[in-house]
Amino acid sequence: MLAFIFAPFYILVNLYLVRWVLRWTGACHKVFGSKTFRVIFISIYVFASLTPLTSFVIHSPAWLHRLLEQISNYWFGWLAYLILAVLLTEAVLFAVRRLRGKDFAEMQRVRQVQGGIALALLCVVSFYGMAHAERLYITDYTVEIDKPGEDMTVALLADLHLGYSTDPDYIEEVAQAVNEMRPDLVVLAGDIFDNEYEAVPEPEAVKALLKNMHSTYGTYACWGNHDLKEPILAGFTWSTKDENKNDPRMERFLTEAGITLLADQTETLPNGVQLAGRKDPARAKKVGEARRTPEELLGTLDQSAPIFVIDHQPKELAELAAAGADLDLSGHTHDGQVFPGNLIIKLMWRNACGYLNVNGMHSVVTSGVGVWGPAMRVGTKSEVARIHVRFTG
Repeated sequence: MLAFIFAPFYILVNLYLVRWVLRWTGACHKVFGSKTFRVIFISIYVFASLTPLTSFVIHSPAWLHRLLEQISNYWFGWLAYLILAVLLTEAVLFAVRRLRGKDFAEMQRVRQVQGGIALALLCVVSFYGMAHAERLYITDYTVEIDKPGEDMTVALLADLHLGYSTDPDYIEEVAQAVNEMRPDLVVLAGDIFDNEYEAVPEPEAVKALLKNMHSTYGTYACWGNHDLKEPILAGFTWSTKDENKNDPRMERFLTEAGITLLADQTETLPNGVQLAGRKDPARAKKVGEARRTPEELLGTLDQSAPIFVIDHQPKELAELAAAGADLDLSGHTHDGQVFPGNLIIKLMWRNACGYLNVNGMHSVVTSGVGVWGPAMRVGTKSEVARIHVRFTG
């Protein structure tokens, strides 16, 4: 329903952007003011701007559906930066008018320069963001826990978002990076899927790659808010109340990939570490499941032994600390993924990304392996977090 509410606004914004680009290009050269150029540009623009809708309604053939989904994901990133570029240019032009009182001819020259810079930045930033999203980084953290135990290394992954923006070769790179760490424990902190199991590229191959991640104690995961079956239209969920959003293929995928799912469950590792995996609050609500509180989940554990928690959203940090957690492993935020989201996200979360000590509990939030929505990263990075845990008790 929200998609339809925002549809008129989306149409008006795109009409303004088309008019703005054509006015700028027409001011640069007469060729760009020709009817032929305008028809070609408008046709391409309309096709791209409609892909959020066409990818939603066209499901056959499969290759066309996938292509439309991929274009739609890139489109949202380009659209966001086109809007920013136009707003910046218009702000500068407004300031020139107010301060200098330029006449029309001079304003046309200013518009040519400003518009050229704006569109050049749009292309540079967007292409950079597309390429940068596929570059994998390793981020190191060291935490000290005042409890007895053997030092260990934890590989933290989150937000794979296996779907239309996923390349199996990239997943292979992720698996290789994890294996090079020689971790004792591998953790997947939710959003393994991207709302649609059918979107997973070459699921058997991806499954085998994830199964090939080696560690001393195995791979454990919790669900995220996107780990369910739920149609998405232009970024908005689209479903009916009586629809079953649980997709058994997702859990079966994890099992066959050698990944142990902890859904409000705990398990004690051979080294004595007690590992708890939480249900995601958004997912639990949509599938009609109850969710245990931190006290209910951790209250029966041995508080003198180390307690690690996998929780997709870093929402209840203080509550987990009070319940006895020593290390909380999360994702979800993507660190904002694209500028200026990386600045805004810090206003929304106590620990938006990175490390934070919360009342003695270590909180590590990773920016994630994959992307959601715009298949870009600007101002953030795709990463696997390597956490060196030192026990000092």
